[in-house]
Amino acid sequence: MAKTLAPRGFARDRVLDAAQALFAEHGVSGTTLQMIADRLGVNKSAVYYQFHSKDDIVVAVFRPVFDDIARVVNIAEAIQSREVQREATISGLIELAVRHRRTTALAHTDPAVVGVVEAIAEFRDASRRLQAILAGPEPDPATLIAIAMLVPGILGAAADPTVAEVANDELHRMLLDCSRRLFTG
Repeated sequence: MAKTLAPRGFARDRVLDAAQALFAEHGVSGTTLQMIADRLGVNKSAVYYQFHSKDDIVVAVFRPVFDDIARVVNIAEAIQSREVQREATISGLIELAVRHRRTTALAHTDPAVVGVVEAIAEFRDASRRLQAILAGPEPDPATLIAIAMLVPGILGAAADPTVAEVANDELHRMLLDCSRRLFTG
């Protein structure tokens, strides 16, 4: 009888799922590749076969978030109206924060994640472009302060355990309402 094979990428996805759960429990710094292997019931070389380092795993965990940020920025940059551009950016940022609640929680609570993520040029570029869209060409101090509150506020609120039971669509609506009030007063 033929042996049933797991679909391509299945082992990699299992490593990512185990790593994400362990990162949430122990932080990135507190999670070892051996812990990931133990969680999966494999030896460490099986983890190394999928990823060359823990940083590679962190980057892979955050890849969907990076891709969504780039998509939000690309869409917003194609819009001519500044108001519509800002609205699309804020809505897109909220959408990705809600969709990736588990992952954004890591970014919001673990300084080791910030170090790994900020080392990635494409992420730094997308973040810079996102900030520029929100700020506009000549931002005043009030706008800069609003942006400094907005981005971490959206990510932090989506990741906050006190709102874990709030349905995604309701959380999205409430975050959008709060964000609009921040920019319109």
